[in-house]
Amino acid sequence: MKKNKQFKINTINNLFWPSVILVVLVIAAIWTNAGIVQNTTLPGTIGMPKPQNQAQIIGTPPVQSQGASPVTALMVQEGISHVVSQVRPSVVGISRQSTTQQQSASGLGYIQSYNSNSKSVGSGVIIDPRGYIVTSFQTIGKDQIVQITLFSNGSRKYPADLVAVDPDTDIAILKIRSQEIFPSIQAGNSDLLEVGDIVFAIGCPFGFSGTVTMGIVSSNNRNVNVNGVRYPDLIQTDASINEGNDGGPLVNIKGEVIGINMASFKPHDNYSGIGFAVPLNDIMAFMQANIF
Repeated sequence: MKKNKQFKINTINNLFWPSVILVVLVIAAIWTNAGIVQNTTLPGTIGMPKPQNQAQIIGTPPVQSQGASPVTALMVQEGISHVVSQVRPSVVGISRQSTTQQQSASGLGYIQSYNSNSKSVGSGVIIDPRGYIVTSFQTIGKDQIVQITLFSNGSRKYPADLVAVDPDTDIAILKIRSQEIFPSIQAGNSDLLEVGDIVFAIGCPFGFSGTVTMGIVSSNNRNVNVNGVRYPDLIQTDASINEGNDGGPLVNIKGEVIGINMASFKPHDNYSGIGFAVPLNDIMAFMQANIF
């Protein structure tokens, strides 16, 4: 099978910020433990606990350690911001004239596009610099031509044509009508995901373009039935996913796309913190066959 260089992972670049974040967390842990030791030993002694003072005897809480320094927190924040900034330029809004269907009665169903001004607005992500976009089938419905909005460099709008649909994964591929070079994603290996991994969902919930939410992988290889279709290995996440996030990317801590958001559980139409994404590895062969 022909492979595309765009899907090769630049190991050094992809691991730099995650490594920084890991080192910072280790430093923070050492800093905190050092503070605890300092508060529980007497000067000039090793491992000898302080005698309780009268305030402690009557129930006054002990003095807490200072924890991580402001510099540590700033480094973590900069690392996360850098990771998100790698993906946001590749995320697009997708609008079409036809409206979306309603959620299933059970509350578990495909994420719906956001209906606004007689249009449905969903999300997608550019997977190839030539202008190929991956999104969910629910985002485009029966339309063969949709309008995409590229939010980097000033909300530019383009028509895009439907290239292919994969019924097994509910994924669709679009092609922007342009010869420009577009910012595209780095593809991650969704098989390496573990429960507890930090992830980000990026898209256009309720029409708010480029919105980023953060959560973890709540479960992996989740076997669920969505509107009568069985999906055997969806990624479950608690990253906030709402109407308009359909077709948007799920991103790991290295800034790699590892899934496409496509379903959610909303009992009584209330947000529950349970969303589902198709693993990128499940759709990679389909993308390769229809793009390269």
